[in-house]
Amino acid sequence: MWHACWKRRAAWHLVLDDVQELALPIPIERGQLGPWRPSPDVVTQMLQQLPHLRP
Repeated sequence: MWHACWKRRAAWHLVLDDVQELALPIPIERGQLGPWRPSPDVVTQMLQQLPHLRP
């Protein structure tokens, strides 16, 4: 199993599936080392590029 080379015991790992590249970059705060909640402005920018996704 190829995941064994990067995962650590007693830690959570996310495997992203069906990732879509955005045409325009979305600015985020630097230094985010873990999961973060995007601001409403970031969500709006993302949904403009991915209209089929709705909260």
